[in-house]
Amino acid sequence: MNRKKKRVGLATKIFVAAFSIYAAFTLISLQVQINAKKTEQTQLTAQAESQALRNQELQDAIDGGSKDETIAQIARDSLDYVYPGEQVFVDISSN
Repeated sequence: MNRKKKRVGLATKIFVAAFSIYAAFTLISLQVQINAKKTEQTQLTAQAESQALRNQELQDAIDGGSKDETIAQIARDSLDYVYPGEQVFVDISSN
């Protein structure tokens, strides 16, 4: 039997080349996005661990002291409150 070879047309070759370039570009773009998301995930995980530690410290402070002591400590530290007649000295030599 004598079979004739089918020839691939120029349009098909151009289509395959364009599709290959598109697929390669898409894969590279997705890999860059994956790497960025992995970095973001690492940062968020570290931030969550830090916040969990801070939450535990606050819970320990709440459990460890009396309610009045805790309120007074928060007022002094966060709100800069002082007792009547108390003098507060601020060290301005260090940052």
